[in-house]
Amino acid sequence: MRIFDPNGGGRDAIERAIKAFGLKKRAELSERTGISNSTLGTWWNRDFYPANLLIGCALETGVSLRWLATGEGPMFDDAKNDVLSLKAEKLTKGKLEEQSYRVIDKRLINQDIKSPQLLLTENETFFTENSFETVIDGIWLVEIEGQVSVRTLDLIPVGKVRVSGGEAKASFECALSDITVLARIDSVLKKV
Repeated sequence: MRIFDPNGGGRDAIERAIKAFGLKKRAELSERTGISNSTLGTWWNRDFYPANLLIGCALETGVSLRWLATGEGPMFDDAKNDVLSLKAEKLTKGKLEEQSYRVIDKRLINQDIKSPQLLLTENETFFTENSFETVIDGIWLVEIEGQVSVRTLDLIPVGKVRVSGGEAKASFECALSDITVLARIDSVLKKV
């Protein structure tokens, strides 16, 4: 008797991969993995078993390959139940550099964050929310004239924002549309 059928069970396997990445839709899985929506749709419709997707998912998330492949056993090994694999970017001299995924204790992250990522600087690690609908007062990752930085944004009437903080320390006012808001800073770990 086979543990799994490589010629079927694709829909269930894709659903498990979506869950393992902490996503809700196939479109989000496409964005996260770089596999086109049409390819995922074909796999779904033909019930194609996506072994390559499952292996990559297991390596990135720490989710049990047995669970991904078959749906049997725990999603995480006992030691891995409280960890989350997050995409990380490093902020250096106003530019973002993609980094490898980092494994973080889930309890460090606000559970309300829908799309958490890590932003690394020399002395701080920021937990960011990359899925937001509106900009509110707070600390944000922004791009201003091609330079990326962490700044405090305070909304002011009408459609304007006061930008402060960052390395420059000088505050200024501009239209919200004059800057690109990349992510909301939720919390920070800091070296002392």
